[in-house]
Amino acid sequence: MPLYELFCIAAHNPVSPSNLRQLISGISREVHNSGGCVRSLQNLGIGLTLPTRKRRHQVWHHRGDHFTMLFDTSPVVLAKLNATMREDPLVVKWMFTKKGEKLKHITPTPPPSIEFDESFS
Repeated sequence: MPLYELFCIAAHNPVSPSNLRQLISGISREVHNSGGCVRSLQNLGIGLTLPTRKRRHQVWHHRGDHFTMLFDTSPVVLAKLNATMREDPLVVKWMFTKKGEKLKHITPTPPPSIEFDESFS
């Protein structure tokens, strides 16, 4: 399964973060139910001012909650996630990035445990 990263800006609710929690749990549940795996979830800021105002679902947004999610899933499920994000009124902006498909692209190669000195050759 390919590794993907989701960058998302959700609509800010100053009263309660339950909308953001509901959005994140819905996305991760959809990934898990399809046999995928969520590797990491990182909060990038709550209630950050957007560089420019964004219009989404006939509402102007000036602030947003930013997060990234790193997950493994199939391209078919990714298309379903994209449709879910498009229809969800909590989502202001999102972007999926493919990080890699093969193991050598996903994990960095560690340095060798034995270093050879070329001067003795």
